Amino acid sequence: MPSISFAQITKAKLNSFQVDQQHKVILWHVSDLDSIKNKKSIGFTENLKIEIPIDLEWNYNKVYSITNDGSDYKLYLTKLPIIQIGFDENKINSKNKIVGSFSYYEGNSYQQSIIGLRHRGNLSLSFSKKSFDLEFWKDSLGKKSRNIQFKNLRSDDDWILDAMFNEPLRIRSAIATNLWNSINTPYYADLEPEAKSGFNIQFVEVFKNQEYYGVYQLSESIDRKQLNLKKNKEAEIRGELFKADSYKGGPSFEKIVEKSIYIDPKWNGWEIKYPVINDEYYWNNLVSFSNLVINSSSQEFKDKIESKINISNAIDYYIFVNLMGATDNMGKNYYLARYDKNEPYFFVPWDLDGVWGVIQDGKPQYFTSKIVLENGLLKRLITENPNNYKQKLKNRWQTLRAKEFSNEFLFKEINVLYSKFSDEKIYEREFLIWQNKLNKTANQEHYNHLQNWLQERLVYLDNYFSNL
Repeated sequence: MPSISFAQITKAKLNSFQVDQQHKVILWHVSDLDSIKNKKSIGFTENLKIEIPIDLEWNYNKVYSITNDGSDYKLYLTKLPIIQIGFDENKINSKNKIVGSFSYYEGNSYQQSIIGLRHRGNLSLSFSKKSFDLEFWKDSLGKKSRNIQFKNLRSDDDWILDAMFNEPLRIRSAIATNLWNSINTPYYADLEPEAKSGFNIQFVEVFKNQEYYGVYQLSESIDRKQLNLKKNKEAEIRGELFKADSYKGGPSFEKIVEKSIYIDPKWNGWEIKYPVINDEYYWNNLVSFSNLVINSSSQEFKDKIESKINISNAIDYYIFVNLMGATDNMGKNYYLARYDKNEPYFFVPWDLDGVWGVIQDGKPQYFTSKIVLENGLLKRLITENPNNYKQKLKNRWQTLRAKEFSNEFLFKEINVLYSKFSDEKIYEREFLIWQNKLNKTANQEHYNHLQNWLQERLVYLDNYFSNL
């Protein structure tokens, strides 16, 4: 190969790439292939410059084997944003945030910040690929936070990096999240046009302390701001937000534990997120609602339930969770919110990884026609049938099956994302680091399982809803 002078070298844009010296991987974010067309010699660092064969064509679908200073590297191009996080791996835990560094590159956008971070999750804490809670700080002491905005996501200081380690294809959660956002909008959207009924996500590729760490899901958080719940005025309780935190009977609307609850942020499987005023926790409204669902007479339930839960939202949530086969999202892994005083509660789904043929630990799930997912509230709505609830449920299923839940729409969403991850070598890069759930021979099997599971599930649900 002819020698090329330093003056002829095209320098990769600062921060547009990361180099993993341990795995000998170079990941280069290039948003427009035309911008590097005909570039045959690339400088990444002072000591890492590569010469490219004259007949090479740049493509996201290829991996480039290059040698530099006696070391062999794999060079990948990516359209996804690249994130670098740095922190002391001996100090990080799941309880308290420690100080770290953060950088983000996408297109011509570069952001860097001091962050506080911790590992997040329950079961996922046992996985080798960790998820992270991030909080952006103005200083290393974390006394003041700062808001950051990524692409079309919100501006905020709290973010989640979800490892998706228990989801073999790394695509289920994103498809499920986007699907919920497409079918459900807050019933009070006319009053709060910025309100969301869930959260938005973005795929990114993460380096941890200069080591490639794989593809992640960068997620917004669920909080009062996200849902635009009304702020409380002094002692007047307006907006409310509770997280279905554990299987203790409360979030599944199966039992109520009576105790002194005003000094405790957790009760009956719930965790209160808003409001908390002067270290006091306001549970009265949720306790009253739970009593109505669990202990009321048939007539009282029919008379009051439509003023206590938004029926359209409850219908969407029931249908959505059953379509997903989300076994972990009826008694846990959702939020219950209230926009304002005297307003009904509504569901917000969360942690949508154990869906469409896998359970929360990543193991395959094979039921399709044997189980209807429900909890005490959603089951009682069907049993008591207030104001012809079952017919509304059937009508909504038919409406969704004509569009967002149609076979054509659902399988297209799956195929587009699966093809992207396959063709653009995202799966290949992930496999270089994480080989337990994903490998070259089984990848197609995971994809086939998802397709077969969903096809059979749709047939079953069509029959179930038509016979309600």
